[in-house]
Amino acid sequence: MTQQTFLVEIGTEELPPKALRSLAESFAANFTAELDNAGLEHGEVSWFAAPRRLALKVANLSAAQADREIEKRGPAIAQAFDAEGKPSKAA
Repeated sequence: MTQQTFLVEIGTEELPPKALRSLAESFAANFTAELDNAGLEHGEVSWFAAPRRLALKVANLSAAQADREIEKRGPAIAQAFDAEGKPSKAA
C-alpha cells in the first residue's frame, strides 16, 4: 500500500502563547486516535504550533484503509418476503 507524508494545518485567531503546547498536543493525540479508529496505518505524528497556526505532520500515512469484511444480518425471511415470495418493504 502506498504511504506518504501528510501535513494538516489549521489557521486560527490569535491563540494564547501559554496554551500552544497543550492545544497542539491535544490536537495530535485526538488526530492520532482518529487515524487508529479509521484503520489507517501511520508513522510518527509531529506537531507544530504558532500563535495563529496549529499543524501536524504524519509520516508514512497509508493512502487507503486495509480491506475488511463486515457481515450484517437483515430481517427474518418471514418478514423479508411476502406469501408470493416477492421481496417486501422490509427487505
